[in-house]
Amino acid sequence: MERVYRTDLKLLRYFLAVAEELHFGRAAARLNMSQPPLSLHIKELESQLGTLLFIRHSRSVALTHAGKVLMEESRRLLTSANQALARVEQIGRGEAGRIELGIVGTAMWSEVRTIMRGYLKAYPNVDVIFRERSPVMQMALLERRELDVGIWRMATEPSAGFSSIRLRDAAFLVAMPEDHPLVGETAIALADLQNEYFVTMPSAHSDWAFLHRVCQQAGFSPLIVREAVEPQTVLAMISMGMGITLAADSYAKMQWPGVVFRPLKERIPADLYVVYDERQATPAVNKLIATLIAG
Repeated sequence: MERVYRTDLKLLRYFLAVAEELHFGRAAARLNMSQPPLSLHIKELESQLGTLLFIRHSRSVALTHAGKVLMEESRRLLTSANQALARVEQIGRGEAGRIELGIVGTAMWSEVRTIMRGYLKAYPNVDVIFRERSPVMQMALLERRELDVGIWRMATEPSAGFSSIRLRDAAFLVAMPEDHPLVGETAIALADLQNEYFVTMPSAHSDWAFLHRVCQQAGFSPLIVREAVEPQTVLAMISMGMGITLAADSYAKMQWPGVVFRPLKERIPADLYVVYDERQATPAVNKLIATLIAG
């Protein structure tokens, strides 16, 4: 059976001071203590280990072979212990840790992208894992504690115990080919899109399930002719005349050759929300929430 040693780190620090100074008086001064207690601590350590660590002379001391080995090991142990404790302190201050962040793809093209860049730069020791999921899936994962934070675009009533905070006002726009007949309109009624072909992202990775319901409330089911996983692929298909789509207004801030954006007469909110459980929030999560709100 492996022996369990109960030597504390304090004794190793005392030993290391003597081992490096090779003088009890200088080691005691370095440790800001008197020499007799230091000598007693070294004898206690030797007693625990059952071996001499120093050869004592009248005016000096020398390390035994066991003492030389313990000196090198003590340096490694104390360095490792300091690093571990510093890491725990960072976690307690929210400066280190791990965050599982659920997000809809469209949010990554909004101000959230800039805010997250600043956050990651400010807290390089926080490992943020991005999980692109639909709002429904995010809520399910939050409930199972598989996500720490969720970000999506529509107001929903979160499960009991979860907080939902609106981060930014936004709206969905119509994205269409630059030669589309509706390009000349300053605003487009949702009902005017009932005979259009739609190009979308899968509901599992976007807000499209929500937008589908919005179209149905306007009296029609959108005719989806193409699906693409990446939003830039959706917009590329639109530029080729394959159809139209509904996209968050953040996309209109970028140049998409061959694509024109127009507002809807009936505002469809694309407001960004952050959802999390305050009771389970780590210091790192709290700092992230504060950064998102302030941004």
